[in-house]
Amino acid sequence: MIKLAVFDLDGTLLYTIPDLTAAMSSAMVRMGRDAITGEQTKAYIGNGIRKYAERALGGGTEEEIDTAVSYFKEYYADHLTDGTYPYGGIAEAVREIKESGVKCAVLSNKYDAATKYIIEYFFPGTFDFVYGEGGECKRKPDPGCFLRMCKKTGCGAEEAVMIGDSPSDLLVAENAGAKHIIVTWGYRTKELMTERGAKVFAETPDDIVKIIKTL
Repeated sequence: MIKLAVFDLDGTLLYTIPDLTAAMSSAMVRMGRDAITGEQTKAYIGNGIRKYAERALGGGTEEEIDTAVSYFKEYYADHLTDGTYPYGGIAEAVREIKESGVKCAVLSNKYDAATKYIIEYFFPGTFDFVYGEGGECKRKPDPGCFLRMCKKTGCGAEEAVMIGDSPSDLLVAENAGAKHIIVTWGYRTKELMTERGAKVFAETPDDIVKIIKTL
């Protein structure tokens, strides 16, 4: 029986590509580079902001990556919710899961301040725990923060599930000894995630509710 459901943010709860692309494009242009596209953002994100910046730069020195991250955060802080929106039905699915007695949490590789702000903006008072990269949490697939939430919930990792769209979500579940559900509406294809070893897929938010009842 599942006692804790942990959700990824980008590509799972929220479609965030427009604002991420605009923020990184702003950084690139300030650095004399070309703006990036939404498709590039989809390919570049999922491993934290520094890796996103490094990929947008096509490499770069540590100093260049630092600059890109700084410019990105400067822009993104004022445009966190301009073009971002929840996937249809996801808020209702989370509410139904909570009403069944399961604790719900967010674990994202988006930096912590942005993660907390965006979740409270779109899902006020909904989640029991919300963590982004930095502060208490290392970047997924490190399982430390996931296991910390299990401990706070009073459950074993085998009674928890990671719900996400990317390899880092699948790996954090594996590293923690937890179950996984991979959503098919996110930024990675079902084919890729199958190749990476994913076995449980949700085609719609309502599927998440149904699957959790069976785990």
